[in-house]
Amino acid sequence: MFNLIANLALVTCVLAATPPEVSDEARTTAEPVIVTTLQMDPEKPRPITGWWETPAGLLKVSEDGRYRRWQSHDRFEPPSEIGRWHRQNHAVFWLEPYTLPRKPRQRAALSLQDDVLMALLAGETTPFRKVTAPPRIREDQFLGRWEGPGGAITFQIDQRYEWVAPKRTSIAELAGQRGRWYLLEDDRLVMEPLVATQVPVIEQVILGEDGGVVEFVTFKGALRRPPAKLVRPIAEGDKSTAPNPSPASTETVETSAPETDG
Repeated sequence: MFNLIANLALVTCVLAATPPEVSDEARTTAEPVIVTTLQMDPEKPRPITGWWETPAGLLKVSEDGRYRRWQSHDRFEPPSEIGRWHRQNHAVFWLEPYTLPRKPRQRAALSLQDDVLMALLAGETTPFRKVTAPPRIREDQFLGRWEGPGGAITFQIDQRYEWVAPKRTSIAELAGQRGRWYLLEDDRLVMEPLVATQVPVIEQVILGEDGGVVEFVTFKGALRRPPAKLVRPIAEGDKSTAPNPSPASTETVETSAPETDG
């Protein structure tokens, strides 16, 4: 019994003294990844949310943690890729697409070029450039509100529209219309009302000399862009700091006693 215990103790000591074999891969030290930040301040990381552009595509990084990517500048087309993003540090963020089967996430290395933020995605050669707004395309000239004798129509960026008819003279007249809009390859406007029996409210699109849209013709009348509101500049000599006792909407500063009957 004593010999058995001694043999077990000897085997334990031998195993403890023998170092484990190290593979050749483990002996090789991985090269450090060096990110060129071009004087980017790590304590003041630049914001990455917003629009990014390359000559061949767009990237929208949203504040809600999602992103969308297009393989062209037409952001009215369905995005080619959607997913979520997270930021690693001041010089790197990651894009993780929502795809099945699952695709590996993509690393975006940040740098500066003439003080403009750039992002180079792993595996690609052309970096994205941070821009304040995406490049204008043909659909942009339709967006917004148009008014006139024909009522008012609003073209939304999600390609929905809503038309409010002018004041009706009878209860049988159409009060308004909602639906979807898009452009064909030849720039023709297509409107699809939600009510299938309705006729699209816009009958004709009037173009200006530069080819841009200036007016819509409806069966109720024309629709145009409302004129921009002009702010009246303050005259050089009118810089008094004294409070104005009259309301802002009053054109004259003269006051008089109120009139009473009797």
